[in-house]
Amino acid sequence: MTKPAQRKQQGVALVAVLMIIAIVVVIAVNMTGRLQLQLQRQQNLQQQQQAFWYAMGAEQFARVLLSRTLAGEETVHLGQDWALSGASFPVEDGTIAGEMTDLRSCFNLNALQNVQPASGGRVEQSAAQKAFLRLLELKAAELSMPAEYLVARLGDWLDEDSLLSSAGSAEEDDYAALRFPYYSANTLMASVSELRVILDLTVADYQLLAPYVCVIPEDSSLQLNVNTLTEDTAVLLAALIPELAEQAALDLIASRPEQGFATLDEVFSSTELAGITVSDETKSLLTLKSDSFQLVATAAYLESGFVLTSVFKINDNNQVKVLARRFGGQG
Repeated sequence: MTKPAQRKQQGVALVAVLMIIAIVVVIAVNMTGRLQLQLQRQQNLQQQQQAFWYAMGAEQFARVLLSRTLAGEETVHLGQDWALSGASFPVEDGTIAGEMTDLRSCFNLNALQNVQPASGGRVEQSAAQKAFLRLLELKAAELSMPAEYLVARLGDWLDEDSLLSSAGSAEEDDYAALRFPYYSANTLMASVSELRVILDLTVADYQLLAPYVCVIPEDSSLQLNVNTLTEDTAVLLAALIPELAEQAALDLIASRPEQGFATLDEVFSSTELAGITVSDETKSLLTLKSDSFQLVATAAYLESGFVLTSVFKINDNNQVKVLARRFGGQG
């Protein structure tokens, strides 16, 4: 074999070796990149998990706070520790913040369930439905559908049967006929976000109602705590008492004692309600105590964050039970 041929063969071998080295380098770089990605994912998961447990810690703290604050109290009001807002607590490599609200200071949508069948198989409006209708008249004049239709559709969404209650209502067949069909719940709501799937309800409609409504899971009662209403939600009082003007309701809440009203008699004897006869049925819907609360806890750990919404129920023995949890932002 000639020397030029040997040199040519050596050159081919060198090129082959260089190609192999290049392939190995590419594979190594790719493996390194994948390893770094996996490590970053694992780190993110660990941070998210730690933020989750911080939020769960906030929930436990809120339960203890409610139990201790309300133990032995005759009334629930905004001057108590549970109502403090804007508090933020530093923890290792993060922070925990939370805000508690009284679910008896908003309109419980589950109270709109149809429960009073009248003659002819139709359903009469309950006191809660009448109050909600007035609320719509006061604060949702731009609703995309007649207010009576929305009240009827909510009643049919919540009741156990599949019968239309009145004109403008909607039941299973109406929802099943949609482009993306589904069925009506025919049971109590678990979250206020269910309001968004009511037939023909728009995003704008939802935004109109959101400041005034809420859902208490497994509870179809309507109880409004006069001591925890704010100036923004005072209109709910006017919705319950049709003879009470919205401005008068606002004045009543603005002039409320710092520690709240001690008795309902103080409320009914106020200047704003002077001359107004409040029916016994309406009086039964007003209270100065609360048994249902909602916590929105926000936890941050390093570069991760977590939002937890918890709904609490307090029983007669002052035990605080978690009724529902929602992970992530509000719907």
